[in-house]
Amino acid sequence: MAGQTFAQKVIARALGRDAVEVGEYVTVSAAYTVCQELFWPTHKANLEKIGVEQIPRPDKAVMVIDHSTSAAMGSHHYQTHRTLKDWCAKQGIENFFGPGSGLRHQVMVENGFARPGLLIFSDEGNIASLGAVGALNIPISTEVLVSLIEDENWLAVPPAARITLTGALPFGVTARDLIQTIIRDFGATDRLLGCCVEFTGPAIAGLSMDDRQTILASLFHSGAYTGVMPVDDVARAYVESRAKGRPYWITEADPDADYVLEASYDLSALTPMVTRPPDLHGGVPVEALAGLRIDQATIGSCSGNRLDDMRQTAEILRGRRVARHVTLYITPGSREIYSAAAREGLLEVFSDAGATVLGPGCTTCWGYQGQLNDHEVLISTQQFNYQGRNGSRLADVYLAGPYAVAAAAVAGEITDPRALLAEHAA
Repeated sequence: MAGQTFAQKVIARALGRDAVEVGEYVTVSAAYTVCQELFWPTHKANLEKIGVEQIPRPDKAVMVIDHSTSAAMGSHHYQTHRTLKDWCAKQGIENFFGPGSGLRHQVMVENGFARPGLLIFSDEGNIASLGAVGALNIPISTEVLVSLIEDENWLAVPPAARITLTGALPFGVTARDLIQTIIRDFGATDRLLGCCVEFTGPAIAGLSMDDRQTILASLFHSGAYTGVMPVDDVARAYVESRAKGRPYWITEADPDADYVLEASYDLSALTPMVTRPPDLHGGVPVEALAGLRIDQATIGSCSGNRLDDMRQTAEILRGRRVARHVTLYITPGSREIYSAAAREGLLEVFSDAGATVLGPGCTTCWGYQGQLNDHEVLISTQQFNYQGRNGSRLADVYLAGPYAVAAAAVAGEITDPRALLAEHAA
């Protein structure tokens, strides 16, 4: 048998075995199952239909209200909030995080649920961001209900791909620009389909924990199943500060592990990117779209709401004003990020610039707030740009990193953020 990849090792450990084969179907118990509220009315109806009174491991359930962060007039979400809160209390689920707590991605990492070597079931592929601390996220969509009821679920051991990162991000370029480049290169192909992507290379040491989560959060748009970063000294220090004595296992692939694909990126060769609608793989250098008038800009979502994103946004906005015809919404990803941004004076910068700061959650990413009218143009750090994502199917959504989004908000049109950054530097 060839050497074991990262995913093989984590799954084998969860099974109590020494090894598993790629493509093997196994039934395994995860360390945690994490869910959000949007599908909970259906989940609850199914639980009642099959007569489930009590789940066996309430300590392994993490329930987060992160999409509908407020129970707004005219919506049904207030009922879902109450239903989920009451169900968690009845089940004895202590890991319940109500509106404003933040996204599941951040809740899992900040509270130390995601730890090296742990297998975690979730309801979305973008929670691959847990791989920044060496955890393996397996997205199982609505089957999270099976994991809650049975404390186990089946999966097929995924193949692995390896992407090596070299160089360093140049001036005005962010981790978001890297993942948009990767999506451009692989998103319209099946070359990464179903893979667990292992990132490696000397450039990772220069990436912050926020950078690593940003890259992994959007990785599923490349066709990948999930992904992971190495647990180096930076990641280990982060984990130690949050694990609270709970166990973890730093896991690395064997040197002779098999990969279905290997690729490399020199970070120093990257440029600010903007992804054109409606294709997620439609990334182009920012100058290709310079001058395109925008109506709205948003900083937020699991691909752009961490403290680094807040800081980069403030770099552009400090001492400037949002263009009169532009609405700018900024959403910190969790209460912890919101508080840190407040302590650093970033919220004041945002307010002085004319931006609106929203409560932690998904907010504008799925159109819960900040909807668009016909023919309006949005530039955003969010995950998706398909027609109708943010209201009108006749509106256009462009995706970019925080520098480019904030710069467009100030200029009133898509523009190269490096020019505005250089003005401050001078």
